[in-house]
Formats: sequence, structure tokens, C-alpha cells
Amino acid sequence: MKRIFASILLLGSVALLSSCNIAAVAAYVTSPDPEQEALFTLPNVPTVVFVDDRRNVMHPVRLRRVIAEEITNELLNREILTTMISPRDILRVSATNDRYNAPLPINELGKSVSASTVIYVEMVAFGLTSDGQTASPRTTCSIRVIDVENRERLFPTDPAGYSVSEYMKHVTANRVTSSSDARKLAEELAVKLGDSVAEIFYDHVIGRLGDNLEGK
Repeated sequence: MKRIFASILLLGSVALLSSCNIAAVAAYVTSPDPEQEALFTLPNVPTVVFVDDRRNVMHPVRLRRVIAEEITNELLNREILTTMISPRDILRVSATNDRYNAPLPINELGKSVSASTVIYVEMVAFGLTSDGQTASPRTTCSIRVIDVENRERLFPTDPAGYSVSEYMKHVTANRVTSSSDARKLAEELAVKLGDSVAEIFYDHVIGRLGDNLEGK
């Protein structure tokens, strides 16, 4: 009789735990995705994105344009800004000036393409592997938003800038040992960084705990 009673208690406990788990899963599925508010609201004025790589951490150099164009397209497609100047224009001015003179200040670069605001992206690190064989794509940059006319930093308050990092997990080794695959991987990482920079300026859904455990 005691065994029967114990079995009933055990089954009841299992049923209770199962119902709790089901309720927890249902609550997780039906709850809204967590959101991150924009860290800064851009003024709706003519704006240009300038990606600077003074440390020469990124190869090939065209990846600067990939990052800048991804940020530009995201902000335009989400209607965060009405007017954005092509990053190619400011990159062209920068390259020409660097060839013959000292680098122009950011506000001067902005003026040269008739921008009122510059989203300045300074590359800090960009790499696909640490040992030449293991795939570990990672990148970091520092962001500043500059008011061209007043020569003021609008964002962030820290003069060092706002740091943004991205990485990719579960990448096979052949993607860094094959030159063609490595080029594609580098572009994917550049696009990923561009998306993360753009997210600074609009509300967006962030990953849940389970998503974060899976990695990017």
C-alpha cells in the first residue's frame, strides 16, 4: 500500500513538473521579444558615413565601403534618415587628400560632400583567424557622430567613442584557408558590423537567452 501511495505521489510530482515546464514554454513563446532602444537619435539632416582605417587592420580596403554602405542602406530603408550621401564620395575625398596632404579633420571631410552630420566609424580590429588555421572572425570599431557645422561630437559623451564589436561562431576552418572563401567571410563580417552600428540609431529586437547561447 505504501508503494502504491509513493507511486501516486511520484506521478503527481512528474505531472506537476511537466505542467510547469509546458507553462514556462508557452509563456516564453507568447511573450514579446525583448527590445533595445536606440542609443542616439540622429538629426534628420544630410548625413554621411565615413569608415576610417588608420591602423590598417582591414584588408582589402574595399571592406570600408562595404561597412559604410550597409549602415547607409539600413538607415535609409528603416526611414531613420531622409537624406544620406554616398560613402563613396567621402572615401574618394579622403583618399585624394591623404595622397597629397595630411588627413582632413572629420568636419572638413563632411563639408567636402555637403554633409551636416558625419557618422565616423574608426576601425580598431578586424580579423578572420588568430593562427592562420582556426576560424575566429572578430571585429571592433569605435563610433562617433559629428556635427559638421559646429564641429561638435553629438554622440557619445565619451571622447573615445562608442565601441561596437561583432564575431561569428561555428565557422569551418576551410573558410579561412581558402582565399575565395576568406574573401566572402570577410565581407559577411563587414556587413554584420555595419548592421550592428546601424542598430545604435533605432529600436531593435535583441536575442533571448537561448539565442545568445547558440552564438552568432
